[in-house]
Amino acid sequence: MMTDFTAIKQLFDITQNNGFSNEEIATYQNVCDSIPQVLYDYYLQLGKITALNQTQDRLIEPQKLQLSKDENFLIFYVENQWSCVWGIHKNDLQSNNPAVYMSYDENEWNKETDSLTDFLKAIAHLQGIFALPFNSEEFAYINNEELKIIETNFNKRDFSFSQWIGVHFYGNHPEEVIAVLKNDDYYDLIYASNNKQQFTDLHKILGELGE
Repeated sequence: MMTDFTAIKQLFDITQNNGFSNEEIATYQNVCDSIPQVLYDYYLQLGKITALNQTQDRLIEPQKLQLSKDENFLIFYVENQWSCVWGIHKNDLQSNNPAVYMSYDENEWNKETDSLTDFLKAIAHLQGIFALPFNSEEFAYINNEELKIIETNFNKRDFSFSQWIGVHFYGNHPEEVIAVLKNDDYYDLIYASNNKQQFTDLHKILGELGE
Protein backbone atom coordinates (compact mmCIF):
# COMPACT_ATOMS: atom_id res chain seq x y z
CA MET A 1 0.00 0.00 0.00
CA MET A 2 1.30 3.45 -0.93
CA THR A 3 2.32 5.67 1.99
CA ASP A 4 -0.26 8.32 2.87
CA PHE A 5 1.26 11.82 2.93
CA THR A 6 -2.05 13.65 3.39
CA ALA A 7 -0.79 15.85 6.25
CA ILE A 8 2.09 17.14 4.13
CA LYS A 9 -0.08 17.63 1.06
CA GLN A 10 -2.67 19.60 3.01
CA LEU A 11 -0.05 21.83 4.60
CA PHE A 12 1.39 22.76 1.20
CA ASP A 13 -1.93 22.62 -0.69
CA ILE A 14 -0.54 19.90 -2.97
CA THR A 15 -3.30 18.49 -5.18
CA GLN A 16 -1.18 16.55 -7.67
CA ASN A 17 1.81 14.31 -7.16
CA ASN A 18 5.13 15.54 -8.54
CA GLY A 19 7.91 13.09 -7.93
CA PHE A 20 10.72 11.11 -9.46
CA SER A 21 10.02 8.26 -11.84
CA ASN A 22 10.63 4.67 -10.82
CA GLU A 23 13.68 4.68 -13.08
CA GLU A 24 15.08 7.81 -11.45
CA ILE A 25 14.51 6.43 -7.96
CA ALA A 26 16.21 3.17 -8.90
CA THR A 27 19.53 5.04 -9.12
CA TYR A 28 19.81 4.57 -5.34
CA GLN A 29 21.13 1.12 -6.24
CA ASN A 30 24.44 2.76 -7.09
CA VAL A 31 24.84 3.38 -3.35
CA CYS A 32 22.87 0.70 -1.52
CA ASP A 33 20.79 -2.39 -2.19
CA SER A 34 17.49 -1.03 -0.87
CA ILE A 35 15.77 2.01 0.64
CA PRO A 36 12.75 2.08 2.98
CA GLN A 37 9.35 1.92 1.31
CA VAL A 38 8.30 5.22 2.90
CA LEU A 39 11.30 7.02 1.38
CA TYR A 40 10.61 5.40 -2.00
CA ASP A 41 6.99 6.52 -1.86
CA TYR A 42 8.00 10.05 -0.84
CA TYR A 43 10.37 10.34 -3.79
CA LEU A 44 7.63 9.00 -6.07
CA GLN A 45 4.84 11.30 -4.85
CA LEU A 46 6.54 14.48 -3.61
CA GLY A 47 10.23 14.36 -4.47
CA LYS A 48 10.27 17.11 -7.12
CA ILE A 49 8.25 19.76 -5.28
CA THR A 50 10.81 22.50 -4.75
CA ALA A 51 8.98 24.51 -2.08
CA LEU A 52 8.56 21.41 0.03
CA ASN A 53 12.03 19.95 -0.38
CA GLN A 54 14.45 22.79 -1.12
CA THR A 55 13.23 26.03 0.49
CA GLN A 56 15.35 25.91 3.64
CA ASP A 57 16.91 22.48 4.09
CA ARG A 58 17.34 19.93 1.32
CA LEU A 59 16.11 16.50 0.34
CA ILE A 60 18.87 14.55 -1.39
CA GLU A 61 17.78 13.36 -4.83
CA PRO A 62 17.90 9.58 -5.45
CA GLN A 63 20.89 9.82 -7.78
CA LYS A 64 22.83 11.83 -5.18
CA LEU A 65 22.19 9.66 -2.13
CA GLN A 66 25.38 8.89 -0.24
CA LEU A 67 26.67 6.92 2.69
CA SER A 68 28.16 8.54 5.77
CA LYS A 69 31.93 8.58 6.23
CA ASP A 70 31.78 5.35 8.22
CA GLU A 71 29.29 3.91 5.69
CA ASN A 72 26.84 3.05 8.48
CA PHE A 73 24.13 5.54 7.48
CA LEU A 74 22.40 6.49 4.25
CA ILE A 75 22.23 10.29 4.17
CA PHE A 76 18.99 11.53 2.57
CA TYR A 77 18.40 15.02 4.04
CA VAL A 78 20.79 17.86 4.88
CA GLU A 79 20.65 21.19 6.66
CA ASN A 80 21.00 24.05 4.19
CA GLN A 81 24.66 24.69 5.06
CA TRP A 82 25.42 21.02 5.76
CA SER A 83 25.88 21.83 9.46
CA CYS A 84 24.03 18.58 10.12
CA VAL A 85 22.69 15.65 8.15
CA TRP A 86 19.95 13.07 8.62
CA GLY A 87 20.26 9.42 7.76
CA ILE A 88 18.95 5.90 8.08
CA HIS A 89 21.10 3.14 9.57
CA LYS A 90 22.26 0.58 7.03
CA ASN A 91 20.61 -2.21 9.03
CA ASP A 92 17.24 -0.45 8.70
CA LEU A 93 17.24 0.13 4.95
CA GLN A 94 14.94 -2.82 4.32
CA SER A 95 12.42 -1.63 6.91
CA ASN A 96 9.31 0.15 5.67
CA ASN A 97 9.35 3.03 8.16
CA PRO A 98 12.60 3.10 10.17
CA ALA A 99 13.97 5.58 12.66
CA VAL A 100 15.91 8.62 11.45
CA TYR A 101 19.21 9.72 12.98
CA MET A 102 20.96 13.10 13.00
CA SER A 103 24.67 13.88 13.00
CA TYR A 104 26.82 17.01 13.00
CA ASP A 105 30.01 15.26 11.94
CA GLU A 106 28.92 11.90 10.45
CA ASN A 107 30.70 10.17 13.31
CA GLU A 108 28.32 10.50 16.23
CA TRP A 109 24.66 9.80 15.43
CA ASN A 110 21.59 10.34 17.63
CA LYS A 111 18.00 9.31 16.99
CA GLU A 112 15.94 12.24 15.72
CA THR A 113 12.57 10.54 15.23
CA ASP A 114 11.26 7.05 15.84
CA SER A 115 9.91 6.79 12.31
CA LEU A 116 10.64 8.13 8.85
CA THR A 117 7.05 9.36 8.49
CA ASP A 118 7.45 11.48 11.64
CA PHE A 119 10.66 12.97 10.26
CA LEU A 120 9.10 13.80 6.90
CA LYS A 121 6.14 15.51 8.57
CA ALA A 122 8.45 17.46 10.89
CA ILE A 123 10.76 18.64 8.13
CA ALA A 124 7.76 19.57 5.95
CA HIS A 125 6.39 21.74 8.76
CA LEU A 126 9.80 23.36 9.20
CA GLN A 127 10.04 24.03 5.46
CA GLY A 128 6.50 25.39 5.58
CA ILE A 129 7.53 28.17 7.97
CA PHE A 130 9.62 29.63 5.15
CA ALA A 131 7.72 28.42 2.08
CA LEU A 132 4.03 29.04 2.78
CA PRO A 133 2.59 32.27 1.32
CA PHE A 134 1.38 33.77 4.61
CA ASN A 135 3.95 33.85 7.38
CA SER A 136 5.14 35.94 10.30
CA GLU A 137 8.48 36.48 8.49
CA GLU A 138 10.47 37.03 11.70
CA PHE A 139 11.09 35.08 14.88
CA ALA A 140 9.52 36.44 18.06
CA TYR A 141 11.16 35.76 21.41
CA ILE A 142 8.67 34.45 23.94
CA ASN A 143 8.84 33.36 27.58
CA ASN A 144 7.29 30.47 29.50
CA GLU A 145 4.03 32.34 30.18
CA GLU A 146 3.61 33.14 26.49
CA LEU A 147 4.33 29.51 25.60
CA LYS A 148 1.42 28.54 27.85
CA ILE A 149 -0.85 30.75 25.72
CA ILE A 150 0.17 28.74 22.66
CA GLU A 151 -0.30 25.44 24.47
CA THR A 152 -3.75 26.53 25.64
CA ASN A 153 -5.00 27.71 22.27
CA PHE A 154 -3.39 25.27 19.84
CA ASN A 155 -2.94 21.53 19.50
CA LYS A 156 0.58 20.18 19.75
CA ARG A 157 1.62 18.04 16.77
CA ASP A 158 2.77 14.50 17.53
CA PHE A 159 6.15 14.95 15.82
CA SER A 160 9.15 17.18 16.53
CA PHE A 161 12.91 17.49 16.22
CA SER A 162 14.27 15.92 19.39
CA GLN A 163 17.97 16.45 18.57
CA TRP A 164 18.35 19.32 16.13
CA ILE A 165 17.41 22.75 17.56
CA GLY A 166 14.57 21.28 19.64
CA VAL A 167 11.57 22.33 17.54
CA HIS A 168 7.95 21.56 18.48
CA PHE A 169 4.98 22.24 16.24
CA TYR A 170 1.43 23.40 16.97
CA GLY A 171 -1.72 24.17 15.00
CA ASN A 172 -5.47 23.60 14.89
CA HIS A 173 -5.80 23.26 11.10
CA PRO A 174 -3.82 21.15 8.62
CA GLU A 175 -3.01 24.23 6.53
CA GLU A 176 -1.10 26.02 9.31
CA VAL A 177 2.05 25.54 11.31
CA ILE A 178 3.36 27.16 14.50
CA ALA A 179 6.98 26.38 15.33
CA VAL A 180 8.51 26.89 18.78
CA LEU A 181 12.28 26.53 19.19
CA LYS A 182 13.75 26.10 22.67
CA ASN A 183 16.71 28.22 23.71
CA ASP A 184 18.43 28.51 27.09
CA ASP A 185 15.98 30.87 28.77
CA TYR A 186 13.45 31.76 26.04
CA TYR A 187 11.73 30.37 22.94
CA ASP A 188 11.74 31.40 19.28
CA LEU A 189 8.26 31.60 17.74
CA ILE A 190 7.40 31.68 14.05
CA TYR A 191 4.22 30.68 12.20
CA ALA A 192 2.72 30.36 8.73
CA SER A 193 -0.27 29.14 6.73
CA ASN A 194 -1.31 28.54 3.13
CA ASN A 195 -4.72 30.07 3.97
CA LYS A 196 -4.99 33.84 4.40
CA GLN A 197 -7.94 33.80 6.81
CA GLN A 198 -6.34 31.15 8.98
CA PHE A 199 -3.14 33.17 9.10
CA THR A 200 -5.14 36.23 10.14
CA ASP A 201 -6.70 34.19 12.95
CA LEU A 202 -3.26 32.95 14.02
CA HIS A 203 -1.86 36.46 14.02
CA LYS A 204 -4.62 37.78 16.27
CA ILE A 205 -3.32 35.51 19.04
CA LEU A 206 0.36 35.12 18.21
CA GLY A 207 1.11 38.58 16.82
CA GLU A 208 1.02 40.13 20.28
CA LEU A 209 3.44 37.63 21.82
CA GLY A 210 7.05 38.55 22.29
CA GLU A 211 6.43 42.29 22.12
